[in-house]
Amino acid sequence: MIACVADIMKKDIQSIGFFDGLRKAESTLIESNIDCLPVVKHGAIVGILSLKDILKSHPNRIAADAMDKNFVSIPSKTSLWRAKQILEENKLEKLPVLDDNELVGFITRTEVLIELGKYTDLLTGLYRSDYIYHQGMELLASGCEVSVIFLDLNKFGVIDKEYGHTQGDIILKEVGMLLKDHAPSDTYLCRFGGDEFVVLTPYKLDKCKLLAENLIKAIETHIFSNQLTITAAVGISGGRRLEERRIVEVDTVIDLINLASLASTKAKKDKQGVVVAEGFCNHEESATA
Repeated sequence: MIACVADIMKKDIQSIGFFDGLRKAESTLIESNIDCLPVVKHGAIVGILSLKDILKSHPNRIAADAMDKNFVSIPSKTSLWRAKQILEENKLEKLPVLDDNELVGFITRTEVLIELGKYTDLLTGLYRSDYIYHQGMELLASGCEVSVIFLDLNKFGVIDKEYGHTQGDIILKEVGMLLKDHAPSDTYLCRFGGDEFVVLTPYKLDKCKLLAENLIKAIETHIFSNQLTITAAVGISGGRRLEERRIVEVDTVIDLINLASLASTKAKKDKQGVVVAEGFCNHEESATA
C-alpha cells in the first residue's frame, strides 16, 4: 500500500571497478549520459564516483582514488516519503539502492518527486492517504503516541446538488486551506477522499480532542464562498496507548483510521461534533476509556 523505492528505482545499473582507471570511468559516464557510477569491489559497492570527482583528480588515477567513500544508500523497501527526506537532508540528487550490501538500483530526486506528485490531491494540494499511512508507521516505529482525527463535512452532497460541483470544489479547497492553517506543524494532514479529511497526530486523547474541536470551530466560523455555512462531524481513535508497541505495521494505522471513520459516522448520525471511538484496533493495547 505504501509506495516504496523498489517501485521506481532504475535496475539497469552501470558500475565501475575499484581498480579501473578514471579515463574509463569518464567515458562510461559520458557515453551513458549519467552523472555518477557505483564503484564495486568483490561484488560489493564501496563508493560513488561522479564526473565532478573525476575532474578534480588526475586522469591517470584509478576509481578508488577519486570515489566518495561516505556515500548514502537506502534499502529497496524504503518508502518514497522517507527517500525524499533522506535526499533533502543530505542535499543529494541521487541515491544507490542496496539490499544486503548488494547494489540493486538507483533512484533520483526528480523521479521521487514526480512519483510523489501522484499522491497529491490536485484540488486541495493536500497529500492523499498513502502519506498518512507512511507517517503513521514512522510515528509507531519511533515509539510515539498515535491518534487520528477523521473529519467528514456535513450535508456536502446537498451543496453539490443545490449549488453545483464547481461550488463544492471551492468549498473543499477552502476547507483544505483552513486545515493547513490550523493543524500544528507536528501533525500530518491528507484529503482522504471526497469530503473526508484525516489529521494524524502524535497526541494523547485529550490533546487530540482539543485539536479536533479547534478544527471544527475554524470551519464553522469561516465565511465560505456564497456565504455558505459548513459544519463537520469528527471521529477520533487512538491516543490511549499504555505501553510501547511490539509490532509495528501499516495495518495498525489502517485500523485506527477505520475506527475514526466509524466514529465520524456516528457523530454525523447523532448530530454530535466529536465522537471518540470506543473500540481499539487489533494492535492497540487495551486501556480504560
